[in-house]
Amino acid sequence: MRLEAEYRVLIHAHEFRALYDRFRADGSLWAFWPDVAQDEWTQESFCRFLGRDGMYVLGGYIASQLAGVMLLWPVALRTQCAEIALSAFRPFYSLATPLCQGALLKVLDELDIASIIGRVAAPNRHCLNLMKGLGFRELGRVPGLYWYARLGKFVAGALVMATPESIKKTINASEE
Repeated sequence: MRLEAEYRVLIHAHEFRALYDRFRADGSLWAFWPDVAQDEWTQESFCRFLGRDGMYVLGGYIASQLAGVMLLWPVALRTQCAEIALSAFRPFYSLATPLCQGALLKVLDELDIASIIGRVAAPNRHCLNLMKGLGFRELGRVPGLYWYARLGKFVAGALVMATPESIKKTINASEE
């Protein structure tokens, strides 16, 4: 059974500002981009980051409340590879997997993507498990890939990758 959620592409500055405010209120900005300390983000820098050319910002809403966000941006246009970042807000952590599954299915329906890669700070075990539950596989770990602001030190980063086929296969298997 699929989660009842609505997904909207966020493209306007006021939407980015609202997203920044939501992260600040939730205290989870560090989880979204772990190598930047939460107090290093300003609303202006956050909006500038999300407004870059090629950035695809997808908000996931449950009962009209912003529950999470997913970013995709092109890495290699010829191979149609995108990098991903995603986060669910605290009240919706328990729904992160179905929320992200719906977002990925929407993206795969709308965009021509051959693969999606991601980087996860190794201490974020919940995020690594989430990525595996979405059809991503861990390719390896890079020592010192992330400055993990929350811990104040460099940590290993896991490189993950998925294809449309691995995502759909994993989602379909989870619904059986």
